[in-house]
Amino acid sequence: MSAICVAALVGCAHLPKPDGAAGPSYRDAAYLDAGAAKSLLVEIDYVEGTSPRPRSIGTLLKQIDLYLDKPGGVEVVLDDLIPRDEWREDPRAIRQIAYRYRSQEAPEGGTVLHILYGPGYRKYRGFAWPRWTMQEDDPDYGAGLMVVLQDRLKPIAWVTGVKQESNVLVHELGHLLGLATNPGHSTKAHCTNAHCLMYDGVDARTFWLYFFPTLFTGYLPLDFCSDCRQDLYGPWAGVPPGQR
Repeated sequence: MSAICVAALVGCAHLPKPDGAAGPSYRDAAYLDAGAAKSLLVEIDYVEGTSPRPRSIGTLLKQIDLYLDKPGGVEVVLDDLIPRDEWREDPRAIRQIAYRYRSQEAPEGGTVLHILYGPGYRKYRGFAWPRWTMQEDDPDYGAGLMVVLQDRLKPIAWVTGVKQESNVLVHELGHLLGLATNPGHSTKAHCTNAHCLMYDGVDARTFWLYFFPTLFTGYLPLDFCSDCRQDLYGPWAGVPPGQR
């Protein structure tokens, strides 16, 4: 225990700081606003040997209902099983898999969110590419991409695989929505508020905030902080659609 505390205190010297003064934040209106897209289709493709956890997908859908304004509804399609030998631990190769297998048509007046489950890449649990990045190589792709890497999502004491996967899914959703890109509370596309889901990694701040809740209950954050909510829902005083 003492060794862990020392490590956390040493980490104080490396705590992330905002990039600068507060400014505008990127936001994907097609995901966030009913006026840009009234419904959402979630396409899930998965590499052989991986399997989306139903309870984690359920948590993602609950947060989608909170954060995305989709009065036309949300549909989930568990689509293609991808042969394991197609997987390559390389970002460009992973995007190419997404381009090959992304196949579901967007609903009329709606948009698509693409989730790809893979085994592993370095020490990442997941990552995301926003819509505009994915459309640079394929203008017809029409979605943002979330990648979930299940090799890194093994149960640890009370922190179940379901809780870890849920945390990753909602974190990567945040990136696709536009978080965190306001320089007043972000650096390297992550929020600098330690209590926020969009904070990056474990350091002294998150250690003291979450050590006991995580140790004894398996708690992992699933919500965006008030600064991130303000970036996404400024005209509504930071209140997401599911709470209006």
